[in-house]
Amino acid sequence: MNRMITRLVVLLTLMLVPLDVPANDAEPVASGAAGIKFVRVPAGEFVRGFDTSNRRDHDFFIIHQYSNRQDFKNETPSHRVAISKPFDIAVTEVTVGQFRAFVDATNYVTEAESDGGAFGFFADQKDYVDRFRKSVDITWKSPGFQQTDEHPVVAVTWNDAQEFCRWLSKQDHEQYRLPSEAEWEYACRANQSTWYSWGEDPDEAYSHANVADGALEAAHPNTTRFQRAVKLTADEGDGVVYTSKTAKYHPNPWGLYDMHGNVWEWCQDRWSADLYERYFDDVPRQKRSEVVIRDPLFIDETEQHAYGDWRCIRGGGWTCAPAAVRSSIRTYSEASDATVYTGFRVVREVR
Repeated sequence: MNRMITRLVVLLTLMLVPLDVPANDAEPVASGAAGIKFVRVPAGEFVRGFDTSNRRDHDFFIIHQYSNRQDFKNETPSHRVAISKPFDIAVTEVTVGQFRAFVDATNYVTEAESDGGAFGFFADQKDYVDRFRKSVDITWKSPGFQQTDEHPVVAVTWNDAQEFCRWLSKQDHEQYRLPSEAEWEYACRANQSTWYSWGEDPDEAYSHANVADGALEAAHPNTTRFQRAVKLTADEGDGVVYTSKTAKYHPNPWGLYDMHGNVWEWCQDRWSADLYERYFDDVPRQKRSEVVIRDPLFIDETEQHAYGDWRCIRGGGWTCAPAAVRSSIRTYSEASDATVYTGFRVVREVR
């Protein structure tokens, strides 16, 4: 515990300066190996997490009245974060075709292929929870629904994503990795302080993201019972049942696609549910607005990690209501878990 507190203290700096926010002009940069396109995200500061001031959580519940009720405890308190260096982030999630190039070049076998399969979606199960279970038949090659090379690769673990980044780094003589949680949310928000990068209207999700909607409900009744999608008919919403091709919907202001929905995305960080609260240990309430956390990356092992290498995933997926693909949402999965609603995108470090 002392080591963790020391680490957090080192990360914290008390400042009395305004946020240094970059303009909405992240620039496209050269593609890397496997044809992955990037934009360069400038250094800057932003407010991470869900802002509950001025009853913002109450406003969220009112506007999302047709969604299942959301819990913000893992996303609060919101806090200022400084990203001190620019970085290149992939415009889209890693696609099936890009992952196949890696497999073909290395003969890599994913963990799901070698260890009993991934968690698939089995709509014939009456109970919603039972619809997601592990099966030897589910892998990145056969997720249980149709995909092309332009769809995001799924059924890959955090460890698989690490191997992909190592291969890409060797091929391109650059340093590729997964984004940190802070980098991911910074890029997702794209200089916006709203719940979504497009604003605060959940109905606009259907032109910006692949989420649970009328198409999914029509194909598999009762799948979206507690989602906002119960108000939609089959020909409304985003129109896609499972994963969609990458870059199908509108990008965020920095030109990044599918930061909301489609598939959850692996991040570097280990999971800590109360991490945001720990940033303010021993900080007087009247001083909290002055705290800036610089380049946070949580990789310490906690007591929870004695039971698994829990890693953060961000952004929501095709199974989620609009409410559950907000910029601040965060949850976790074990590093060796593979599911049909989780993929990843990569970051390239700027020299």
